[in-house]
Amino acid sequence: MPEKDGISVLIENRWMIVAAIVLLLILGIFGYIVLPLLDGIILGLVFAYIARPIKRWLEKRGMGERLSVLLATVAIVTPLMGILGLGMVEIINQLILIAKNQQQLVNSIINFIKELDIPEPLYIQIQDVVSNLSSTILPMLGQIPFSLGMKLAFFTLNVIIAVFVCFFLLKDGSKFVNAMIGVVPADKLPIVESFKNHLDYILAGIFLGNIYTAMITSILSVGVFYFFDVPHIPAMSALILIAGLIPIFAGWMVLGPIAIVRYIEFGINDAALFMLVSAVVLYAPTELVLKPYIVGRASRIHPLLVMLAFIGGGLVGGIGGFFMAPIFLGTLIAAYRAYMDVGNQNNEIFML
Repeated sequence: MPEKDGISVLIENRWMIVAAIVLLLILGIFGYIVLPLLDGIILGLVFAYIARPIKRWLEKRGMGERLSVLLATVAIVTPLMGILGLGMVEIINQLILIAKNQQQLVNSIINFIKELDIPEPLYIQIQDVVSNLSSTILPMLGQIPFSLGMKLAFFTLNVIIAVFVCFFLLKDGSKFVNAMIGVVPADKLPIVESFKNHLDYILAGIFLGNIYTAMITSILSVGVFYFFDVPHIPAMSALILIAGLIPIFAGWMVLGPIAIVRYIEFGINDAALFMLVSAVVLYAPTELVLKPYIVGRASRIHPLLVMLAFIGGGLVGGIGGFFMAPIFLGTLIAAYRAYMDVGNQNNEIFML
């Protein structure tokens, strides 16, 4: 029997090739259609990961699957989106207020610097810097687009989609994954199973460790801010939440400037007390106990890589990219670990 060349093989399998091309085309069109909703889909995936332990805990307590899924979704979405939503509203209000009162803001900054009683030459230099910055930055703030309402509407729509995606992933996610694995050839199942397990552990470690600790810290920060009468509490708590999501950054980037302002207004004792209470109440239980336990147990990824993934993804793709980049990072590392697992098993078999 003569050996077939490449052209003959292509002609023989032409209908399979056409079907594959049509399928890829349909998938591409579908992906293009849902692209504006990508943020909601990614958020829903993240919500499902952080709600899954709550769902399992409720099921162990005898609750039905549907009720446990519903309660787990509500338990995660309500505090997370409540903090972010109130923080966004507060930040937007402050930006609008600054845009409407630009000159008053500049005068207040200059008067505040003057009250510090710094040397005259340094005061003149700082005044020039403030004036130059105000002439460039403040006009940009004054051009806050009217499309802000449209962006808020899209954000609300994505939140709604995220809730539904979270609910149905908690309810049927394992069935969907098993259905995808079911089409894999039998000889490839070991590496696919290993990849699935590694990816699940890695993403659980990244999202659970960072988001749970960030949420707890942000909620606790509300009480601390109320106790010290810090202004704009929703915005500050939202910034604590966002900063806590990124390893290494943490909320000290928010608490540090607040402590400096309190030092200028109330003195060293008040600033030191604020930092001490923040360290004991906000970060001792989360950063020293909860986060190392969750992240170290599952992800085993260097914090620098996770930090770069979060920041780079956010700069490139917004909210969706912020969480999608760590998913891609976890996928690459899971593929490497699965390859190593299967390679080690093959070496053991060969040695036997």
